[in-house]
Amino acid sequence: MKQMKQILEGVYTNSELRKSIVPLFLGDPGLGKTKIIEGFAKEKGVNLVELITSQMSPFEISGIAMPDKELQKMIYYNFDKLESLKDGDILFFDELLNGNPIVLNACLTILEQRRMISGKDLPDILIIAAANPQGMTPITPQIKERFVWYEVKFEEPMWIKYMMDKYQITKTIGAKLAALIKGETFSGKNFYTPRSVDKAVNMLIHNVPTPYQSSILTILSENIKNSFEQEIDLGNGETLMPNEMISWIKLIQLKNKI
Repeated sequence: MKQMKQILEGVYTNSELRKSIVPLFLGDPGLGKTKIIEGFAKEKGVNLVELITSQMSPFEISGIAMPDKELQKMIYYNFDKLESLKDGDILFFDELLNGNPIVLNACLTILEQRRMISGKDLPDILIIAAANPQGMTPITPQIKERFVWYEVKFEEPMWIKYMMDKYQITKTIGAKLAALIKGETFSGKNFYTPRSVDKAVNMLIHNVPTPYQSSILTILSENIKNSFEQEIDLGNGETLMPNEMISWIKLIQLKNKI
């Protein structure tokens, strides 16, 4: 994941590479590929035009021909999102390999010639793509060859730090949650991806039932010393003394109430 930023920066800031290289980041869902790309565009202060390939028709990429009565010929109209691009912007094809092969073929002129089918040249932009290997559409070598493929892996230390900053989990809790992510086989319906585990932790903190409860709640129930400097009334005649042991999730829920 850290390498993604390095690749984006290197290609974006080199005018020659930006016009010829299309990085394709391939990795499991929920790793945060899209967030990193969105964050990069925000850092650069440029417009990010996202095309979710799996949801598109080929005409939204290549444009569509319509008859012009006055000219008495067919005129190609470009997709408005592509028309909105300007120099320095980023064109992002998301869920690229889950799209129909016809849609992917429609991308070829844009990827290789940096031109819309109407003949209008694209501005000086960065084109990037992201995809998941699950449910990948069979694609031809000529499409594969348009991209520089990068495999994106789950980076445990970075994710644990993110969760520690967001929820104040302990390193032990983070390591156990990360083990669930690393063991995911994508054979069921609810997956242990970084994104799904993040959501499940947040739901459990707020006492909302989740399918992940049986596995994750046990991890979040790790006993730790509380950090309160005075006695806390828990209700029902119970109190919590400073430095007394309490489960992590109960402590976080208590802090949210105070």
